[in-house]
Amino acid sequence: MPTYREIYFNLLKENNKYLNKNVIISLLTDASKFDDRMVLHANFDKEVVDIEHLMVNVDLVKKGMPYQYVLGYSYFLGNKIIVNKDVLIPRQETEQLTVDTIVYLRKAFTKNDTPVIADVCTGSGAIANAIEHEIPNAKIYGTDISLYALKIAKKNTKKVEFLCGNLIDPLIDKKVKLDVLICNPPYIENINNIDKQVWDYEPHLALIASPGTKCYEEIFQKANLIMKEHYLMAFEIEEDIEEALIKLMNKYLDGCTYRFHKDIYDKTRFLYIIK
Repeated sequence: MPTYREIYFNLLKENNKYLNKNVIISLLTDASKFDDRMVLHANFDKEVVDIEHLMVNVDLVKKGMPYQYVLGYSYFLGNKIIVNKDVLIPRQETEQLTVDTIVYLRKAFTKNDTPVIADVCTGSGAIANAIEHEIPNAKIYGTDISLYALKIAKKNTKKVEFLCGNLIDPLIDKKVKLDVLICNPPYIENINNIDKQVWDYEPHLALIASPGTKCYEEIFQKANLIMKEHYLMAFEIEEDIEEALIKLMNKYLDGCTYRFHKDIYDKTRFLYIIK
């Protein structure tokens, strides 16, 4: 039986575009049942426990399926998140949006406060899950138009209340008033901008919007119905739509300040609106 080390280097030699070092280590960690990369490295010269299971997963990845879907989970800010074809795979950029929002919450509220927060277009519930861990006293809602996505989200959180419907409409119906809204909506207008692997496997409903500002406008237009007097709205955005968003904010949001932030790739990726 080959060792983890032998499998690792043999897979690297294949030069498959989907089998980079990170993916191979993720597959090996899953097959090892250690659930910890450091423990895997400490046992790198031991024989693979379930080689058949590992190679089935390797073959699926080599054919193009994202390794997170193959494994059935991903990680978001250190938390293990169940994923399948009904939800987007959580991205590093979205982690940055979530961390910034958590920092705001810690500054704006004490440990005894109960901020009301909504994760709109929640998908897998990764954002809601992270906030649930970091702001335990918060009242958190998650909305999504997909019932299939919400089934996954419910498995990933314990205390979040999920509502099915378009954007913030379920919150309006429930007469919720929010301190914080965080949202990673569909915003890609040109499908040519979507990586083929993403287009082939991830849910189009969570990717495409026409125009690209559609979801933002709907939220801005109705924000006064769900936001408290003082609030934060935090969004992930497509790059190069700042001017269009500024026009919409000027049209619908009075008395607010806003700022755009760049992601780790130096692309304008986040919008924060404060009142």
